Amino acid sequence: MQSHAIIFLFALVLSSVSSSAWGKSKGTTSAEEQALTTLKNISSNVQKLKEDVVVLNKDLKLMEETLLFPSSTKYSVFVSLSSGQFFTLESVKLKIDGKLVVTHVYSENQRQALSRGGIQKLYVTNLNEGKHNATAFFTGVGPSGRAYKLAKTLDFEKGSAGEYLELAIGDDGSAQEPIVRIKQW
Repeated sequence: MQSHAIIFLFALVLSSVSSSAWGKSKGTTSAEEQALTTLKNISSNVQKLKEDVVVLNKDLKLMEETLLFPSSTKYSVFVSLSSGQFFTLESVKLKIDGKLVVTHVYSENQRQALSRGGIQKLYVTNLNEGKHNATAFFTGVGPSGRAYKLAKTLDFEKGSAGEYLELAIGDDGSAQEPIVRIKQW
């Protein structure tokens, strides 16, 4: 759409230049100089408009998040991976209050980022105050390259402020197998 507007403006500038000015082959006429100046001004104005649109879009996203997820009901779920020696994460499913709310399949880059200490924002929702239940299901490759499934459930109480839930995957060195912890903060 922006390219159509630029083409239209360019055509408008060209139409304002007299046809006799375009017929001259040597030198630049004042009409051509004026057209070039006008084109440069239009181009800089279009660039400024693009920058303004980017800023407005950012502000709109922030306002939308504030309206959709007020701080008093906001509940965010994160995934972290502490070691990954005994488990290679492939996917995660999350149920809140018995309802499947999100499923995510991990790419190699995402797994590497998690293993380097990254934390993924998996899900953001609104939860009312009171008792709730969260169940996380993890699939991946465990020790000896075999398919491995992990599940963990947490009953929790949502307070009046925004809260967070972390699905932390770690290793149990003594048993040489992966473990999952669900932490509320």
